[in-house]
Order: sequence, then C-alpha cells, then structure tokens
Amino acid sequence: MTDALADDPDDPGEGARVCTPSDVGAQYLQHHEWLREVANRFFDGRRPDMADEAIGLVFAHLLELVEEQKLTDRGEGWRGYLRRAVLNRCVDLVRSEKKTQERFPPGDPEQPRVIDHDPLGEHVAAEDVARGRQERLNTAVEKLTERQVTILRYVLNGTTNKQIGEELGITGQGVGDQLKTIIKKCHEEVTRDD
Repeated sequence: MTDALADDPDDPGEGARVCTPSDVGAQYLQHHEWLREVANRFFDGRRPDMADEAIGLVFAHLLELVEEQKLTDRGEGWRGYLRRAVLNRCVDLVRSEKKTQERFPPGDPEQPRVIDHDPLGEHVAAEDVARGRQERLNTAVEKLTERQVTILRYVLNGTTNKQIGEELGITGQGVGDQLKTIIKKCHEEVTRDD
C-alpha cells in the first residue's frame, strides 16, 4: 500500500506535539468535505463509494498512528498532507480493484477474459496527446504552399524526387530541399506545445 503517512517531507520532526484522537477528529471535521471533492475528482465523480472509502482509510490509519503515538501535529501542513494521503489511497483502491477484477472477472467463465492493462488511464492520455498532435499536423499542412502540397501528394503516391522534379520543372535536389522545409514546418507545428 502506498503510504503518504510515513516519511513525509512535511514531517515536523522531533519536538512536535503528538496528536490525540480529538486532533484527528478536528482535522476530519475541517477537511472531510474538501477531501471528498478531491477524491471524487480523482474518480471523475463516478465512484463516490471509493472516494469515501479512501478518506475513511486515511483517517483510520491516522487513528492507528495516534494510538502508537507516532502522529505529530502538522500545523499549517495538514491540508497538503491529507490531500496526498487521500490521493495515494485512491490509487491504492484502483490498483486493488483492478487486481480483483483480473482474478475474478464478471461474466461467463467460458468466455475468454479481457484484461485492461491500463488501469490508470495512460493509454487514454496517450490517445489524447496523439489526437492533439494530429490536429496540429492538419493545421501545419493547411499552412503549406500550393507547390509544397503538390510535392507532398507526389511523395505520398510513391513518386521519386527525380520524377517529381521532372514533372514540376525543378531538380531532384530542389524537391529534396522542399521536402526538408515541409518536414521542418510540420515538425515545428506538431511539437510546439510539447
């Protein structure tokens, strides 16, 4: 389990006041609504049950630390500390649920299993980046001159630089130079925000 509650960079260190259960209760009262919003945003509002569970796990762990007298007052650092702890618990819950689904998938046991190997959405994020790059590439192609578009069409049809040059009345070297310019323009446009 990810533990944002141990080895915290905001740890006030030795000499800090050890927390009591009432301190944890006060932090819960002060922050639980905001933490619920944070956790719900993590789950895109689709899993309020898991958001509440993440918050419950964090505060249960805090009470365990109080019992062991290992939790010290964080002063103004509580908000960031609790936010990181709740988000780490959300990640833990997603991973745990994913492992359970892989072991016990719903549906007909005779059907082949389909396992999502992207539980945290990296594939979706990569698709979003690719979609953005495709849009920027389309914009770059629209900015090309008519001659550059003509050269590009010939290249896409498999025509050699020499053949393109003969067709357009320029050298193969000139076609190559134009292609370098086209590639440079497209590359600059596609990678401008990366």
